[in-house]
Amino acid sequence: MNVETKTTNAKNHMDALTVGLCTLTVVGAGATAAMPFWPQQLGNAPSIGVVVLAAGLAVFLALHTYYWWRDLDEAAKEAHKWAWWWGGNIGFIVGAAVFLTAALAGVDILPAPIPHTDAALIAAGFIAAFAAQAVGYGIAWCGWWIARQ
Repeated sequence: MNVETKTTNAKNHMDALTVGLCTLTVVGAGATAAMPFWPQQLGNAPSIGVVVLAAGLAVFLALHTYYWWRDLDEAAKEAHKWAWWWGGNIGFIVGAAVFLTAALAGVDILPAPIPHTDAALIAAGFIAAFAAQAVGYGIAWCGWWIARQ
């Protein structure tokens, strides 16, 4: 398979995914009925449209990532794998240390408008961990390419 055919196939896949996501967006905006069988402990039920749109977006992102990864060359794949392993892990460790130090020092981690509940603290911890991994990944990815130029 030559490069032109490979690029055309990837573009066709992405075009089909985009049309599918647009269709899900229209359906999601139109379906306003609440989700049936929603547990009361979780609060108000989201609309069926929101659930359909979220599921469609998850599938779209998974397929998009698959086609994107398949079309990368070996050097780019190696840069991403190396950066995610080293940068993501080191970023997570450093971010966790900073988050833990701030929490133990009594720093108010959550902004004032957010209610200080267990769920909000868990969400803040998740976001902090992901952000630390993403920053570490970005630094490591740039470092990998700079070292090989």
